[in-house]
Amino acid sequence: MGKNATFASVFWKFVGDINTTVIISKLISVAVTLVIMLIAMRIADKVTQSIFVIRKKTAVTTLQDAKRNRTMAKVTKSAVNTVIMVCGILLIFSYFVNVGALLTVAGVGTVAIGFGAKRIVEDLICGFFIVFQEQFYVGDYVEIEDDHYGVVENIGTMMTKVRLIDGSLFMIRNGEINHLVNHSRGLLSHGVDIDIAYGEDVARAIDVANRVCDEVYKSDDAEHFPERPQVGGVAQMDKDAVTIRVYVKSDAAHRVAAEAQMRQILMAAMATARIKAPKKKMIVEQNAAD
Repeated sequence: MGKNATFASVFWKFVGDINTTVIISKLISVAVTLVIMLIAMRIADKVTQSIFVIRKKTAVTTLQDAKRNRTMAKVTKSAVNTVIMVCGILLIFSYFVNVGALLTVAGVGTVAIGFGAKRIVEDLICGFFIVFQEQFYVGDYVEIEDDHYGVVENIGTMMTKVRLIDGSLFMIRNGEINHLVNHSRGLLSHGVDIDIAYGEDVARAIDVANRVCDEVYKSDDAEHFPERPQVGGVAQMDKDAVTIRVYVKSDAAHRVAAEAQMRQILMAAMATARIKAPKKKMIVEQNAAD
């Protein structure tokens, strides 16, 4: 009983020495600081978005410019939010400890802190070089570390996010990107074949294909058809069909969609021009004994 009484008296003496008014005022200060941080981040997001929307309307003229503008907007937003969070955290610490003394101790323990912050500094520097060396943009189709293929969704100061082909989101630290292939730099040429029935007027079919190439190029669909498709002419002939090939240029991210769209438009144009598609013939042999 004596020990319990002693412990209880010490505990209540400790509680009585606590200045609850000071604690409550500091907690209120922390809450206000957090609210101000959230408001500042919202305002910074709106301002950043407005700036890059204006830039998009005035300075963006090509698809690459649009990707660059979108990338810079995301990186700027990430950097501003990071600065606001760091300043807010230091301000909250100042309510409870002497931040100047804390920074002095940090200066003395630079080696220890350096090892702990090595990855953070590495990610920041790598993120800086990714953006300003224009290694890839948001919206680029990339291959990362040999086995991850997808479209870049976000480039942050610390991390890059890639939406893979299967729909999953792959996140990797900027400092861990050692091998990267950007398939969106430059255009890939690929052939789209359309078959017409043997005996149809090939010259008229090629003329229809050329008109389709003009139409899709003038349709302002720059993502799928950044350059005018070219008719390659007759690519193959057999007893049932003549194959006409059209060459389409697009980046890797839009290759499949561009091929499908061009094939669909070509088929519709040939049907409108009453150019028949080939009919596959099936020959069934039957033995006399049967």
